[in-house]
Amino acid sequence: METNPAITPNTQQPQVVMWFKVYAGLMALMYLGCIIGGAAMIYFADELPERERMELYINGVILALVGVPFTIVCALPFFFPRKPWVWIYNIVIIAIGMTSCCCIPACVPLMIFWLKPEVKLWFGRSP
Repeated sequence: METNPAITPNTQQPQVVMWFKVYAGLMALMYLGCIIGGAAMIYFADELPERERMELYINGVILALVGVPFTIVCALPFFFPRKPWVWIYNIVIIAIGMTSCCCIPACVPLMIFWLKPEVKLWFGRSP
């Protein structure tokens, strides 16, 4: 197996990598909460009148179905190796978070530090 010469084992991990993992873990937990919340909406839909029941059921299905892939996508970086494509994968996760006004305060500084040359070098990308 060929190794990337830009990735050196002696370099110190940039601090933003740890903060990205905190961010990705919190996002995965949030999407797991969407799955649980959607399932709860489906479960409790039977206790409402007919009109509200269908609305709650549909919203619960959508919330649970959207939560599943996003939970997986946000949890995968914990299992990926240090490769150049992982840097791109992680930047996409940060960009997805920027679509939510609640996540922008965390995503903007994360994105600024993620684009620094030492982070690219950590993942084996040329700066």
